[in-house]
Amino acid sequence: MTVVQISRRERKKLELRDRICDETARLVARHGVEGTTIDAICDCADIAKKTFYNYYSSKHDLLIDICQSRLLNRTEQMVSAALTRTSRLDEGIDIVLSEIAANNRRAGKLEKQLIDYLVANMGINRNQGADQLSFMNRCFLRFFSSADEQIRPGLSAAFCAEMTVGMVNTATLNWLHNDDYKLDLRLQELAEYIKHSMLVSASTTTQ
Repeated sequence: MTVVQISRRERKKLELRDRICDETARLVARHGVEGTTIDAICDCADIAKKTFYNYYSSKHDLLIDICQSRLLNRTEQMVSAALTRTSRLDEGIDIVLSEIAANNRRAGKLEKQLIDYLVANMGINRNQGADQLSFMNRCFLRFFSSADEQIRPGLSAAFCAEMTVGMVNTATLNWLHNDDYKLDLRLQELAEYIKHSMLVSASTTTQ
């Protein structure tokens, strides 16, 4: 395995970037997105404003970076974990959606703020929103493509991926804005819907 060596200067830059993100996350957890300012971020990270702008052009770009690392990358990790544990799509979709439910169950103020910001940005910033959706679609496309013979005839892995992402995002948005919304139940129902409408039965694929 090839080990990539980075210079001391690059390592310091990465450490400072991580510090900016960590301090921002702490501020958002306490004060929310709107209550978190660049001045407060700079104070907590102990950096000058000029240094901040060397890394991020705006608070928005910083928040999107945090959302990418803490939310979107986690989706990729969940899909990878499911593919490692099983070769069956029906079992894998149960694993992924139950993990999403568990993560949201554990979500505190920070997590909810970031999810809300990410979902809202998909509708406001069309280019970034398209990138975020494309990232999630690629994660689930890899999932469905891993055993496309288990997909119902007439459907494609791309279609299944896009529909899954759309339905997960819709359920998540409802959960964010409705305290009584039963996300665990909805994701269980979604898993059953995907298995029965998009996938062939286990007995069919093992014959």
